[in-house]
Amino acid sequence: MIRLLSYILLLLLPWMLYSCQRSHTSTQQAEAADSMLRAQTDLLFSNPKRAEKVLTQYQRGLTDSMAWYKVEVFRSTACNLAGDTLEANRRYDRVLRWCSHTPGSHIVAGQVWNHRGVNAMLRGDAQESFSCYERAFTLLNQPPKTIDLLSSTINLADMNMLNGQLPKASELYRYALFLCDSLRDQRSRVPICVGLGQVYMELENYPEAHRYFRLASRRLKGETLQTQYLYHLSLGNCYYYERRYDDALRSFRTARDFAVKLNNEGFRVSCDANMGEVYLMLDDLPHARACLDLCKPALGDRPLVNADNTFYIKSLVADLAIAEGRTSQVKDFVSRASDSLLVSSPRYLMLHYRRLQRYAARDHRWQDAYHYQSLSVRYADSLNNRQARNTMAEMAGRYQRDTTLLRQHLAIADYAARNVRQQNYIILAVALLALIALTGTLVIVLYRRRTRERMKQQMERMTELRMDVVRNRVSPHYVFNVLGTVLPKLQRYPELVGPVELLIDVLRGNLLASGKVAVPLCDELALVHRFVDLHHYSKGELPKVSWQVDPELEQSQLRVPSMSLQIPVENALKHAFPVLTEESAIHIEVRLTADNYLRLEVTDNGQGYNPGRVKRTGRDTGTGLRLLTRTLDILNQYNRRQARFTIANVAPPHHGTRMQLLLPMEYYYKY
Repeated sequence: MIRLLSYILLLLLPWMLYSCQRSHTSTQQAEAADSMLRAQTDLLFSNPKRAEKVLTQYQRGLTDSMAWYKVEVFRSTACNLAGDTLEANRRYDRVLRWCSHTPGSHIVAGQVWNHRGVNAMLRGDAQESFSCYERAFTLLNQPPKTIDLLSSTINLADMNMLNGQLPKASELYRYALFLCDSLRDQRSRVPICVGLGQVYMELENYPEAHRYFRLASRRLKGETLQTQYLYHLSLGNCYYYERRYDDALRSFRTARDFAVKLNNEGFRVSCDANMGEVYLMLDDLPHARACLDLCKPALGDRPLVNADNTFYIKSLVADLAIAEGRTSQVKDFVSRASDSLLVSSPRYLMLHYRRLQRYAARDHRWQDAYHYQSLSVRYADSLNNRQARNTMAEMAGRYQRDTTLLRQHLAIADYAARNVRQQNYIILAVALLALIALTGTLVIVLYRRRTRERMKQQMERMTELRMDVVRNRVSPHYVFNVLGTVLPKLQRYPELVGPVELLIDVLRGNLLASGKVAVPLCDELALVHRFVDLHHYSKGELPKVSWQVDPELEQSQLRVPSMSLQIPVENALKHAFPVLTEESAIHIEVRLTADNYLRLEVTDNGQGYNPGRVKRTGRDTGTGLRLLTRTLDILNQYNRRQARFTIANVAPPHHGTRMQLLLPMEYYYKY
């Protein structure tokens, strides 16, 4: 089966050189150089002369030596790709001389040998390429390990696989996987997994090969066209070795589509040759001829494939001619191939001699058929022996690796067990502390809750007592004052039935209000009206009392504190005027304000407000205003918007006192 490994390696050339611009440096200029070199990698292969000019111009502005010589490595490669091998080697040697006397420059030296390995592979010198990759790997596989080591490891693994050293290739690929994890570079996993799939394909361990192909397929989306081509071509080869020809054809067709997108004639020829051989195995001669005819132009004076693959394609063409009965067309090829076989792959030779055996048997040349069969068996035995050795070596390497990993796992498990015990102790201690803290918090919360409940109960009880005090004080205060005013009159003028009836109404209203914290506004206004009338009966028409009440409030059921208007009016009647004159007057105003307050205001033109200096008459308790203030203080505890009661002197040039109560419209009365 045609493998075309050299073309597979060519697919990785841009990636191989890509690593050279990713090394870690200590300066910002070197890091900027890395980014610039990464951007110029594609240009380096598509137009090396243009790339050399860009790199030269960029190099002139560098002052950091490490960055300068990194760019010099890429300039050397550009010269080599442009055909100036002597200048390229001269520059490579200059970089190596600088590295020889510069500490910490082994990374740049490793890049030089990595580039030289790529150049040798382009020339077809696999031995020199292998030697360069080994030197690059030795230089880069030392601290600090960078992404350049990953590239060198993959390159060296590919060369070992090309040389048939499958155990070593497997070891290097696995080391590259480890580097992917440690260096956190997951972009290289696809070519590594494809390489491991090829290794196990050669060892005929197909389940393991497909496991790695599946790992590669998970990250295949978004990869370069070259990487996707490599994946499908390798997977098709694996299906062919398993004789799953339909699956192999499907993979080769997909690979051919990518080859067309890449516009790479050599890649397309590889796919056509592979599909031609599969059709031969299926005895589908028309399709086999169509595929192999597409390969013939690539076998001219300047073939697109190497000598081994050229021979193999011609062998397929000859096999097709034999199958179609055109034996005369293949005699020259058979004779030349029998004389000199320039083929290094035992698998190619084994399949070639099987075809010759088939050809001789059809021509009834039994002696030649037996001879070709012996050669085919010899190369098959050689292939099997090499495969067996590789399988044993790979198994031994895997056993050694697994044993090392087992020891590490046991050590890690023991360390983990100790850590678990320590963690358990720590968790237990933390749990105990948390339990203690939780218990303490719970105790504090319960204590605070009980304290708040106790305080709430005490406040409610205190409020009840205060309201009882207010009620008990307000009612006797009013009754005693009225009786002290009216009774002397009744003794002199028993015929004053009107005042008595008015007194009775006032007493009745006061008794009803005394059991309530709040009363309707209309009831409070009626009570004050009767009280003023009663006062005028007993004291005369002075002082004059005027009213200004909003019409909508006269019959309003809006609740107000009990006696909240009567107490200010009573206080004005008794204390505002030491001497009554015709000008003595009291004005009562009840209205709604723009900010949604009920305003109760009592204004007189008396002597003014002088708290603490009011002369007692002996008929009052002197607690009216104080009780009103205390009542509002208690009620305000249950309201967000507060009621406000103020007493102030009228501003000059006028004189007198203004008592004002502002009640919010949504005022709440707990009792």
